Amino acid sequence: MTTPAFESYTTNDSGFSRVRRDNSTDADATVIAQFEDANPNDPAGYRSLIALSDKVYAGSMTIEVLAEVAGTGGTETVTRVLRLTADQAPFQNEQNGKLVSATGTYYLRGQNFVWAAIDGEPIRSGSDSNGLVDLVLNFDTQTADINLRTGVTGTSEVRTEIAADKLPFNIRSGAYGGDITVQVWDPDSSTIFAIDGSLRGNIGGTPAYEDSLHGMTTSGVYTAEGTVEGTAVMVDGVFVGADPNALP
Repeated sequence: MTTPAFESYTTNDSGFSRVRRDNSTDADATVIAQFEDANPNDPAGYRSLIALSDKVYAGSMTIEVLAEVAGTGGTETVTRVLRLTADQAPFQNEQNGKLVSATGTYYLRGQNFVWAAIDGEPIRSGSDSNGLVDLVLNFDTQTADINLRTGVTGTSEVRTEIAADKLPFNIRSGAYGGDITVQVWDPDSSTIFAIDGSLRGNIGGTPAYEDSLHGMTTSGVYTAEGTVEGTAVMVDGVFVGADPNALP
């Protein structure tokens, strides 16, 4: 599959499948290096935004969103998203050269996080603990259907939705993705912007069932940018998921 908006490769240290959206510039190199050194920390004015706490994801993925921020605590706002990374544990769907699963339909659900800017206004952060409404993997057709949402509630500031069907899904590597359309609701009007973009995700673990649960988890990154009737809209997001019955 072709998803040129992202870097995608296997990491040397962990052997995880990485998807990365890099919005940084050369001027950000020193800041990013401080996150990557042996004792990573958050440089003044910057923060790593995601800290997954659910045990179901422990050891199966690493999610990182580096951002420039203003303010602290309850007044903190994101001014720029530098980089989004989803590292996913390997997909184990081959044993002795044969597929563990070559047929069937599997479901995953989980969390969604998004950062959106409309017409040069400050970035609005959105999140939903159930925002990966559904990821449906069809091993027979080797396709993935995905539905992602955020709303305006609690600390979530922007309503968004992605509904993409029949994205290519590699049942050997676990990679899936392709072209998507992101809907963004303008918080100041009734306008809904539809912006074209791209999504790339990976499956980790095994499709084999144990205690009525399949052993797969997923993570991924998406991005979209465009202009609708003179209004510029930019969106970056990450998502994670697992067997719905494994979630807290």
